[in-house]
Amino acid sequence: MSLYSADARMQALGFVAAAAGGAACAWLLLRRGDRTVVIDAGGPQWQQVTPPDAAAAVADKHGETNLQAKFVSQRLSAGSMQQRADALFRLMNTRRTMRFYSTDVPPEGVVETCIATAGTMPSGAHHQPWFFVMVRDAGLKMQIQELVEEEERVNYERRMRKSWIEDLSVMTGENADPRLRSADNSAPKKPYLSQAPILIALFKQSHSVGSDGQKSDNYYVQESCGIAAGMLIASLHNVGLATLPSTPMGAEVRIRDMLGRPDSEKLLLLMPVGYPATDATVPYRTPLRKSFEGLLSKC
Repeated sequence: MSLYSADARMQALGFVAAAAGGAACAWLLLRRGDRTVVIDAGGPQWQQVTPPDAAAAVADKHGETNLQAKFVSQRLSAGSMQQRADALFRLMNTRRTMRFYSTDVPPEGVVETCIATAGTMPSGAHHQPWFFVMVRDAGLKMQIQELVEEEERVNYERRMRKSWIEDLSVMTGENADPRLRSADNSAPKKPYLSQAPILIALFKQSHSVGSDGQKSDNYYVQESCGIAAGMLIASLHNVGLATLPSTPMGAEVRIRDMLGRPDSEKLLLLMPVGYPATDATVPYRTPLRKSFEGLLSKC
């Protein structure tokens, strides 16, 4: 069974794929369902039942109506729950932030579906304050890399705390893979921004503007976009693709203008996406992650 029933129109999620220096754009629009939506991902079926009077409902620009829909769920057995929890943990525990990418292009539609999955995440008042730009054009990616590296030099010289730079030593500093170090061993190089076949720019939207030109505020924008970014990282790892959540400090406005996004949006993350290179390296850590004792407590 597909993710959505055949007669369901899918929820609106906008992103744009930039090509040919940003001149050409391909839109993916998934529209909100007005019929019963059945989700079957190999586990419990969760079902939103369309209200009897849904045909007469009027939706606002965020899809909200004055109706409530009954929600029906099917529980898994305790054994199945633990099995699925263990399987997902084992998968995600192999995830690493990647700085070296193959130029091989992922199958068409896979990354788009991962972005659509990120768009299913909760958000403040369901305003979905995110927008994704997929950059594939090599020239445009190189422009972004050069701009970010230019600003990173300024960051290392006077914006960043010394402790932060020291903590990054094994990732981008004197103990990092030599391919990430600049000739003078100062600000790191960021080849992954242009080497990865896809570069995703995640924008957070401070407000939205309707077709009538009216502006409405968005809420918990940073938190909402952070949740969506986390799901995007997990979705990409699930299909065997790597990424890196990169914050382009100082370059946000110029990249936004390069990608043709409005002033109401701020660039939150740059995320290269692709297969790890055959000669990829990652910092060796032992232990790799926090122990359970350092991760949680029970009261």
